[in-house]
Amino acid sequence: MFTQRFSPPVAAAVAACVMAATAVFADTDEAALYAPDLPSDAIFLRWVDTDVPLPALGLTHQPVAGQEAYRPLSARHLSGAEPGAFYSVLAGPEGTARLVEEPARGQKSKVHLILLNASGQPVRLVLADAGHEVIQQTNAFASGGRMVNPVSARLAVLADDDSPVGEVAVRLRRGQNVTVLVTDDGVRLIENQIGDLLEE
Repeated sequence: MFTQRFSPPVAAAVAACVMAATAVFADTDEAALYAPDLPSDAIFLRWVDTDVPLPALGLTHQPVAGQEAYRPLSARHLSGAEPGAFYSVLAGPEGTARLVEEPARGQKSKVHLILLNASGQPVRLVLADAGHEVIQQTNAFASGGRMVNPVSARLAVLADDDSPVGEVAVRLRRGQNVTVLVTDDGVRLIENQIGDLLEE
């Protein structure tokens, strides 16, 4: 059987190359296991029912339709943005992008219920059976919010004249935050999730 023999200097060089390659692969594998650190001044931005870029951001990133998770990025990319704030980009009139600032988040022990109005009229959110107001009147291309205890309920969206716009059923658990999205076509639920860091 033939065995390749290396002189000590060559053997040392080969061993160093193998160790370096192993370290690179290990670093690559480890990097794949952990998400990049959030910027210390992170804000959270999502595109809802649109893939229209937001010129105010000045980013090379182009949103992808159907990906509605919040994407963290540095607040320095958006003039006047406060770290920790949440925003949604909606499809505005004539194909424009409309930026909506959402209510501030509070206690993690509560459920954060967001009403995001992408319709052309003011709306409010009530309990479908009892009519009790959950989130007060929210203007077009604006948002409202409320922290609630975990609960199961049917929620109704009403127009300014109290005519029904649509209903959704929610089963809210602690740590599960949802958005009631209102459009001119109806009402649907979006579970609020945090996605990957937004590319700059």
